[in-house]
Amino acid sequence: MSAGVILLMAQIDDAPGELLGHVIEKMTEMGAKNVQLLPSLGKKGRPAYVLLVDIKAEDEPDFAALLVGDLGIWGYRVLQSEHKHFDIRRYRTTLELKWSGGVRNFPLRIKRILNDGMFMRAKAEHDDLAAISEQMQPEYPVSVAVLKAAIETALGAEEPGETLGLDFTGWPQKQ
Repeated sequence: MSAGVILLMAQIDDAPGELLGHVIEKMTEMGAKNVQLLPSLGKKGRPAYVLLVDIKAEDEPDFAALLVGDLGIWGYRVLQSEHKHFDIRRYRTTLELKWSGGVRNFPLRIKRILNDGMFMRAKAEHDDLAAISEQMQPEYPVSVAVLKAAIETALGAEEPGETLGLDFTGWPQKQ
């Protein structure tokens, strides 16, 4: 067993989609850092998958038991790799959304991505954007994509303050 984080690779050629979805969900609950299931073409032209899972090295026996128990695989690979990670800073702010019909406030989580201390990108949390979009229906229909673009543009390279204001007054909306 290795120290730190390891990458497991398993080749799967005989599991139904429902079972694969179940296993991915279980792996996430077990603490997998990342799970990727890639479609592939296996031996004899059979449809197959390649499963890649980032886990803590000490959790390998539990994940191995899941792979053999639920998927019936005969073995797996442990790939030694070095993961380069950007500096991710998380913030909580309040989005103040204004439009011609009023003003509403929503909680909003934001991530800022830095590389060697230099700002690279800001990202608004998708689940928060989806909730805001849903809560604005039918009063002021605004899509997740429009919210995301407006928020991330408004943030620019700045750290979010306590409140982030967006003014949609005059923006096109459903007639």
